[in-house]
Amino acid sequence: MNQNNAQHNFRAFVWHASWLGFTVTFTEVNTVLPGLIVEVGGSQVHVGILTAIMVGAPMLTQLLFAGYLTPKPRKKPFLLLGIYLRVAALAGVAWTLSRLTSINPAFMIFLVYAWMLVFTTSGSFAGVSYTDILGKSIVGDQRKRFFVLRQFLSSIGVLISALIARELLKRFAYPMNYEILFIAAAGCLFLASLGFVVLREKPVASRYESSSILEIFKFIPGYLREDANLRNFIIVNNLAGFATTLTPFYVVLAKDTYSLTANDIGNFLLIGISGMVLSNFLWSRIVKNHSFKGVMVVWILIGASLPVLALILSTWAPYMLFQAIFFLSGVAISAQKISLGGVLIEISENDNRALYSGINGAFNLTIALFPLISGFVIVWLGYTPVFILGSVAMILALFFVRRLNCEISKT
Repeated sequence: MNQNNAQHNFRAFVWHASWLGFTVTFTEVNTVLPGLIVEVGGSQVHVGILTAIMVGAPMLTQLLFAGYLTPKPRKKPFLLLGIYLRVAALAGVAWTLSRLTSINPAFMIFLVYAWMLVFTTSGSFAGVSYTDILGKSIVGDQRKRFFVLRQFLSSIGVLISALIARELLKRFAYPMNYEILFIAAAGCLFLASLGFVVLREKPVASRYESSSILEIFKFIPGYLREDANLRNFIIVNNLAGFATTLTPFYVVLAKDTYSLTANDIGNFLLIGISGMVLSNFLWSRIVKNHSFKGVMVVWILIGASLPVLALILSTWAPYMLFQAIFFLSGVAISAQKISLGGVLIEISENDNRALYSGINGAFNLTIALFPLISGFVIVWLGYTPVFILGSVAMILALFFVRRLNCEISKT
C-alpha cells in the first residue's frame, strides 16, 4: 500500500475511533447497561446474563465469522454490513423503551437481551473485518502510534459523551433517559461508519481462497499446536477474563452496599472514563519502550487487584472512596484495549489475521461463560469467592504474558 493510501486510511480509522467513543459510552457494558437492567427490576443473575451476551456471545461467534471471511480478499463490505446491523440494534432498543413501557419487566429484559445479542454478534462480524483491514493498512511504527492515538481520541470522545450521559440520566426519568442514550448511540455509530465508507482497502490473496469454511477449521489444531504465541495469547485472555468480566458486578456490589440513583450510575461512568483518558499519557511511553506487551502487564496487575480492592472498600469504606474502583477500572480497560489489539496484530500475518481473531474469540470460554456463572454463584455464596477467584486467575496470566514473543509481524 502506497504512502498516500496509508495516510488516508490512518485518518479513516481515526475518524471511526473518535465517533465510536460516543457509542461506547451511551451503551457502556460495565455501568449503563447494568444500570438499565437494575432500573427495569433485574438482579445479579440478569446482569450476569447480559454480560455473557455482551462479552461472551461475540467471542463464540468470531470463529464462524472468521472462517467465512478469511478467504475473502476484501473485507470492507462485510465491515460496513456489521456496523449497520449494530446501528439497527441500538435503534431497536430505543424503540422498545419508548413503545413498550407497560409490558412485564421480565419481557422487557428479554427484549433488551435480544437487541443486544444482535448488536454484539454483528459487532463480532465487523470486528473480524476491522482487525484484518487495520493490520494490512497501518504497519510498523505507525501502527504503534495509531493504537495509542486511537485510544486517546476515543477516550476524549468517551469523556465528552460521559458528561452528556450523566446529565441525561439525571435530568430525564426512566425510560426516556435510556431511550435518548440509545438513539444517540445509533446516530454516533452511523457517523463513525462514514470513515470506512471512504476506506481504500488493499485486497490480499488468501492461502484459503478456494477452501470451504469446514476446511479452514481443519487448520486450527495445527495453528494451535505450532504457534506458541497464539496458544499463550488465548491462555492470557482466558485467565484474565475471570477478573475482567467482573467489572459490571462492581455496580451491583455498590447497589447492595450503598443507596444508588441514576445519577450515581452516571458518576461511575464519568469516573471510569476519566481513568481511561488520564492513563493514555502512560501508554505511549510504555508502548515505545516495552511494546504492547508492557501495556498488557499493567492491565493484568491492575485488573487482578480490583476484585480484592472492591471487597475491601465495600466492607469499610465510604461511598466516595469506593468510586476509586471505577477509576482504576477505566485505567485497566484502556490498557486492555490497546494491548490485546496490538498483540493480536503483531503475532499474526496478513493472510491469517482474520482467522487468528476468530480462533482467539472461539477459545475465550472464560469470557463467554464466567459472567453468567458468576451471577448465580454470587446469589448463592456471595461476592467474596467469585472475586478472589478472579484475582488469582488474572495473576496467573502474567506467567503466559512473559512467554509471548511480539514484534514478529512487520507487515
